[in-house]
Amino acid sequence: MKIKGQRDVHGFIFLCGMLVLGLFSIGTVSHVQGQDAPFPSKPVEIIVPFGPGGIIDLGSRIFSESLSKELKVPVVIRNQAGGSGLTGSTMFFTAKPDGYTLLAASGAAVISTVQLTKTPPFDPRKDFLPLGYIADSPVAMSVPKSSPFKSFDDFLQFAKKNPRKLNGGTAGLGGENHMMFLAIVNDNKIETRMIPYGASGDMFVALLGGHVDWITSSLPSTMPYARSGDVRILLLTRRLPALPDVPSGPDIGLPNASVNMWMGLFAHSQTPKAVHDRLVSAVKTASQDAEMAKKLVNAGFSVMYRNPQEFSNLINEQWSIFARGLKQSGMMGDK
Repeated sequence: MKIKGQRDVHGFIFLCGMLVLGLFSIGTVSHVQGQDAPFPSKPVEIIVPFGPGGIIDLGSRIFSESLSKELKVPVVIRNQAGGSGLTGSTMFFTAKPDGYTLLAASGAAVISTVQLTKTPPFDPRKDFLPLGYIADSPVAMSVPKSSPFKSFDDFLQFAKKNPRKLNGGTAGLGGENHMMFLAIVNDNKIETRMIPYGASGDMFVALLGGHVDWITSSLPSTMPYARSGDVRILLLTRRLPALPDVPSGPDIGLPNASVNMWMGLFAHSQTPKAVHDRLVSAVKTASQDAEMAKKLVNAGFSVMYRNPQEFSNLINEQWSIFARGLKQSGMMGDK
């Protein structure tokens, strides 16, 4: 009986050992298979740090369709507004850096918002990995049709001779529209009252109602009024073939009046290289989709693809432009 009992115990221990070894082997194989799974193997999420309906949201939704075709998985847009883009950008930064969470942003979200934050949770120049600059839209300086100013020079000469006589409006403090406003005022050393607006719609109501004399606004929000003849565009951040008579800031010696409202895509800086390379390739290919480009143009964008290095260089260049404008406005101290 003793020998038989010992055999039973030994057999039981052996069976338990084999069971544990089998479970371990299955777990190990599954882990290895998970590691070797090609990217992407599930939906990719793009965080838009603004609410639905804005220009970056609209552009991202259009681009995500082409990116989804290229990656062969669903690409989902997630709006996370708040803090002028800081809330959504922080959510992206704290997500797992596996390439499945990306950020679609503008200069206002990843440059000025960070510069205006006392202790920002990230530095986009180090913590964000550019995948590609996809498209941009110029910022326009406009006057109502009743304005006596037929050109930017007309406006400038009057403003210089009549300090604080003109009221100007801009929407989105710290953003591209604001940068255009500051460049016009500071680089020309003119004095004009600035009236900030929370939304471009309210600003156009004020312009057409005679409450402000001039405004800076995104081209997509301006063009409907320009087409109807209600406003006259006098200056752009970038020259457009569709508006051949309207100069750009650099054309007239205003290099700081060149910050377009751009849309770019980012991954986390800790994203594995193979995943990053796959995303860079997919973004570049998706940017060449003619149907997607047509939709972006209809939304007020121009497809202006730049590779990651070119995009990174642009961010560093605009970092200085935004900082200069914000310091001159008194919004940003010495950081």
